[in-house]
Amino acid sequence: MKTYLKYLLPAFLILVGGENHTFAGTPLSPWSEGCLDIHAINSGRGECTFFIFPDGTSMVVDAGDISALNPKYPKVPPKPDSLSSPSTVYARYIRHFLPRKAKGKLDYAIVTHYHIDHFSAIAELCEEIPFRTLVDRSWPDYSDERYVAKSNMDFYTSFVKRFPACVRKKMLRFEPGRNDQIVLRHKPRGYPNFRVKNYAAGGIVWDGEKCIDPYEGKQVKENGASCCFLLSYGDFDYYTGGDAGGNSKVALPVARAIGRQIDAMKADHHLSHHTMEQEQMDILQPSIVVTQSFFVRDIQPDLPTMRRLLSDYPDMKFFFTNIAEEMQKAAQDVFSKAYGMNGHIVIRVLPGGTEYMVYVLDDNDYQYNIKSEFGPFRSKP
Repeated sequence: MKTYLKYLLPAFLILVGGENHTFAGTPLSPWSEGCLDIHAINSGRGECTFFIFPDGTSMVVDAGDISALNPKYPKVPPKPDSLSSPSTVYARYIRHFLPRKAKGKLDYAIVTHYHIDHFSAIAELCEEIPFRTLVDRSWPDYSDERYVAKSNMDFYTSFVKRFPACVRKKMLRFEPGRNDQIVLRHKPRGYPNFRVKNYAAGGIVWDGEKCIDPYEGKQVKENGASCCFLLSYGDFDYYTGGDAGGNSKVALPVARAIGRQIDAMKADHHLSHHTMEQEQMDILQPSIVVTQSFFVRDIQPDLPTMRRLLSDYPDMKFFFTNIAEEMQKAAQDVFSKAYGMNGHIVIRVLPGGTEYMVYVLDDNDYQYNIKSEFGPFRSKP
């Protein structure tokens, strides 16, 4: 009861005194038993999302690093500074919030697909915080020529070969249709209303009854091969699909298989053009959308797509980890409507899954102070 009151008090104060800024400048409190935490960690150089399940089971999805790229577009400012590598940023953040019962290890690490902004810091992260289980779409056979990004896959497999043999035995192939691969490790029966359901990987989609191949055996671009899953806790639902959302052959059948409105999602493919299209969004209608961005350009997030979503779904709340100041000025009509911007984005679901908060944390140092907070929001039944 004390744990629950710990999170209800800030929620009550928000209702009384305003929607945000109630605890600005103070550190975010640690995870507590019964809560579900979802952290979009901002290094400005790659995508990384850290989860703490209600029983303390921990998971990281992707750990990217674009530092080696010489892109056509300039990069957003690195956080907290250019001297800290993305793997260091991820590791320090995770250590700060990792429950004691984790004993310094992550229960799961999932690589959604083999693009460097999603996986190229995974080896360094593993050296700093060991993984109990590594999950990808290919294990144990990485020779499939169906996928386009073979050079990136070779880079990834070199890491897998260096992975300790004892851990390689604990690797998993992400299989669409399964709900028994990502499970509670500390109290397996403690939260029967918690589940992680796999929906797509390698271009194969679970349609609710069986696995289908929307590509009909043809070659799959790397984004479309991303691992996609729905995490549910009580009434709360969170969806993440790597970069698969840039291809309606995967995003739309997954949405149809989910078949209901959800509470939150990671923006498909950094909210690029041709993502989060109408039929998909008409089904999912997430209340919260979190976008991780790394470049100063108007295509990730794509401004016409943002304008369409803001117009069609006025209740949808958008959060961005890193939008450069020049982009904010150039598209004030879009970014002035963002709920939170430039920081680590945290969704904290209260015990039972009926309510949740959203926090933006300061990413300029390693204190993780709250910049703003929003909620409480009621999960959709």
